[in-house]
Amino acid sequence: MVSAKPEGLSRIWSALITPTKADESVNYDALETIVDRQIAEGAEGFYCCGSSGEALLLSLEERKQVLEHTLAAAAGRVPVISHVGTIRTRDVIELAAHAMDAGAVAVSMIPPYYYRFSMDEIIGYYEDVLAALPGAPVIVYNIPQFTGVEFSKQNAARLLGNPGVVGVKHTSSNLYSLERMKEAYPDKIFLNGFDEQFLAALTMGATATIGTTVNLFAPLFHKVRDAVAAGELERAQRWQREINLRVEETVRIGIFPAMKYGWTLRGVDCGNCRAPFRPLGPEARQAMEALLERPLE
Repeated sequence: MVSAKPEGLSRIWSALITPTKADESVNYDALETIVDRQIAEGAEGFYCCGSSGEALLLSLEERKQVLEHTLAAAAGRVPVISHVGTIRTRDVIELAAHAMDAGAVAVSMIPPYYYRFSMDEIIGYYEDVLAALPGAPVIVYNIPQFTGVEFSKQNAARLLGNPGVVGVKHTSSNLYSLERMKEAYPDKIFLNGFDEQFLAALTMGATATIGTTVNLFAPLFHKVRDAVAAGELERAQRWQREINLRVEETVRIGIFPAMKYGWTLRGVDCGNCRAPFRPLGPEARQAMEALLERPLE
């Protein structure tokens, strides 16, 4: 069993996509296939039902089934973190309880969104989940550009001081804040969430990454990490540039649909993202085809 301590979670995690069929139903067979193939290509764990997995476009039951199929396909070879965040606390508790029973190594959650909840209410949301599931390792998902809430050493002190919170998925460009949180809470794990700043985040205290483009390009993340471990900054910068080229192009195309189309090009039909996302047009498809032709060496 993988430990939820920082050393156990210090991995290259794929922010796993959720394959769908033409009618928008989840394609569980395709899901299991890409999990198996991503492990072979270097994914060291899966972050299930996050932004890349279209979590908020899935029903609660679908989120449970996606996790179960991911765990079945991983078959203990790599760990799985389940993102269980949503707006209603009771739903989060339901998903978190299911995730821990199913075999997830930890749960993660965005803060509640849409309403302008106070910071006390936001921290209370996490505390309610922690109280309902004592012993469940919780990773706070800091993604201010989607939620409007930026966690920091100051406003999240009550939360980060809770022993049930094992770390933060830091999907924010504020690396100063990442470093300050790491300095204040050295026993927590900080997982980088922006692929384009993986190298920079490693220098500021992150010891892991959860990435959308890991779905297709896991070997590049290994190259960056290996170069950093060897103290070879120029080599690390070279491979980070290769990641950034792919991030830049897939963001231009539409990063979530691009990841799914990338796997379709690789022989596993992952369908389109659910509406209101739109399918990729011919120009975007051609751009993705060209991107996949670039060597990873």
